Amino acid sequence: MGMVQMKYCKRDIYAVETGDYVGQMFAIVEPKDDVIGCLILPHMENINVPIESFDTGRNEDIIKFVEKLPKDVYSVVEAQYRKNENSNNRRQQLNTPNVSYSESAVEEDADTLRLPGK
Repeated sequence: MGMVQMKYCKRDIYAVETGDYVGQMFAIVEPKDDVIGCLILPHMENINVPIESFDTGRNEDIIKFVEKLPKDVYSVVEAQYRKNENSNNRRQQLNTPNVSYSESAVEEDADTLRLPGK
């Protein structure tokens, strides 16, 4: 418990240095209490990362803070994120094997089968 809760802010972008997402960037768009909504670059997919996973990633150098995105760049990132949210173009919850995190991702999977027509 005694771990310091890190602060995550919109427009922050992190480089993934190792693991499943190596070589990709996570741009923070929607920091919430328990998960951080990010846009994965360059794939332009949304992902919800549990805060514990983000903290672990930072503490173990799995992800590294790169910069705060310029406002004009961020506005493009945010627009894509919102578009994805509306069209359901997002990955399931990010699960890191060393973080036990139970989330009912089952009904979210069902949604991805019937994508709304454009």
